This record gives sequence, C-alpha cells and structure tokens, in this order.
Amino acid sequence: MGKIKGLVFDLDGTIIDNRDSYMERMLKRVGAEIGRDLGLRHAQELWYSIGALSRDEVIARWGIDPDRFWTVFNKYESLGEKLANTYLHPDALALKKIKVPMGIVTHTTLEHTTKLLEHVGMRKYFDPIVACSEEIGWKPSPLPMIYCVMAMKLGFDEVLFVGDTASDVLAAREAGVKSVYINRFNRPISVEPDYEIDILEKLKELIK
Repeated sequence: MGKIKGLVFDLDGTIIDNRDSYMERMLKRVGAEIGRDLGLRHAQELWYSIGALSRDEVIARWGIDPDRFWTVFNKYESLGEKLANTYLHPDALALKKIKVPMGIVTHTTLEHTTKLLEHVGMRKYFDPIVACSEEIGWKPSPLPMIYCVMAMKLGFDEVLFVGDTASDVLAAREAGVKSVYINRFNRPISVEPDYEIDILEKLKELIK
C-alpha cells in the first residue's frame, strides 16, 4: 500500500450511533402502522444491515415492501428526536488527532449529517461530506465515493474508506479504494475488507 493521504468515513455506526431505545421505538412505530411486530432485534438488523448488503435487503427479508416501510419510517423520523438520541463512539475522538484530510460518504441527508456532527462536536473535522441520493446513487454504488475522493483532489490509491457494513466495503472496492471494516461488536460480514479494526485508534497504524 502506498502512502495514505486521506480518509473517508461512513457516518452512522462508524462515527456516531443511536441509542437502542430510540431504534426500538422507531421500529415499533412503523410496525404498529403496517401491522407487524417489530422490535429491537429488527432495529439492530436494519441499522447495521446485519447479514445483508443493504437495508432494503433486510426489510425485504422480513417480508415487507421496502418502499412502504420507508414511507412510514420517514413520517415518524424527527431530527430533534434523533439528535437527542445520537452519541459519538468514544474511539472516534481519536480522529481529532488525524493529520490527513477526512471526508464522509453517508446515506444520511446533508442537513441531518451537518446537525449530527455539530451535536457531537465533530463537524469541523470533515470536508467534503457527500450525502447519497437518487441522483448520485446509494452505497454500494461507487459513485458517491468517487465524488468524495475527487473533491478531496486525491488519487483512489491514496485514500482509505472506513465503514461498518458490507455495503461500505463493496462501495470502496468498486471505486478502487481500500476498505477498512470497523468491527467494534464482532459482527461478521459477507464480504472481505482490505483491513479490519475494532477501534478507530488503529487507523494511525494504517496511515503511517
């Protein structure tokens, strides 16, 4: 591996996370409206795409139409409630000492990403932020990653992408970027990352 000059991160599950009580509450709201008993186990499967390449794949596995699910979910999602139930992973504080440029590629909207990073005191450390959308695609599409690396004016071999799901690893691979799987909770994924770490402090060993 050549010298690493930049890092790109997923957001949810990688830098920040939501409290279990919030995730469970959201899934129970959706379940009540669509006539399904959804709880914390479902919430964790969904949030972290456990055993799947995307959240839609998780929802379909439950026998629920993803479009219907997200229509109801988005009706109940509130930025204020989400902010109140979002926390910074403690090991993410180590990123404040990283001396290379850092960007973000996330499925969270730009507005919400900005507010969430401000809430945990980390907004100033990341630029650019690329919010996936229908126009530029969703991970595991490589396009959001490509846009981010190009905006950083770096080569694809000069960047690592750090994420917590199989779709993050695949997005990096398709973009020609080395992947780092942050696996804090010993969750196996279906694809092989280039590197695996259990705390973000270990990134410093990869960017020496």
